Amino acid sequence: MPDKFRIAILDDEQVWIEAIVSLLSRAPELEIVGTASSQAEAKTIAQNLRPDLFLVDINLGHAWQNGISATIAILDASPETEVVVLTAAESDQHVVDAISAGAIDFLQKSNCELLLPAILRYMRKEFSPGTILARNFASLRRENIAKSLTDQEYQVLEQLSNNVSRSKIQNNMNKSESTIKSQIRSILHKLGVSRTSEAISKLKHGGVIFPEEENGSETDDEEFTGRGN
Repeated sequence: MPDKFRIAILDDEQVWIEAIVSLLSRAPELEIVGTASSQAEAKTIAQNLRPDLFLVDINLGHAWQNGISATIAILDASPETEVVVLTAAESDQHVVDAISAGAIDFLQKSNCELLLPAILRYMRKEFSPGTILARNFASLRRENIAKSLTDQEYQVLEQLSNNVSRSKIQNNMNKSESTIKSQIRSILHKLGVSRTSEAISKLKHGGVIFPEEENGSETDDEEFTGRGN
């Protein structure tokens, strides 16, 4: 176990970052390894520093760069990092989406006095019933999404999520191009999305669509959402 529990913070309000740093500095066993004001900065910190815990403001002010998509980006960059989201507003859907995306807990900024003892519990792996439920909830949502697909549809989507080309998928599954296209149209319909990148995000992140991932499979999206074969 490391000598110090390493923490990073994402918040677009510097005053909150300073307040959190001041609060956590009271515990010598904690170390602030980085602070970020944007999702891009947070992702870089996650990739390079691999903190044990990332505190994420769920209400970031930039378009699409809210705490939910930031949580996804951080966990993609550093899967071993835990994420706790902080919120100043009451939004059940944001909390549900953040937990589905992989956050282990959420705390109200108005109850910031609870932050330090909560982090010390995370450090000791003393997870609350809520945190345990959060983990199970995220896993269950992903499982339910997968169960809505046939075995072959799931295989197709899994390969797409691993950036396997359409021709390679055809060869791997010994299927024709028209059959693969038909299966992908069925996947999109069942998951209620219009692009393969959205389907990948929905499966991977427990029903949450991560907008930035649309850039990854644009060519396949254009072909597979067409009506013809």
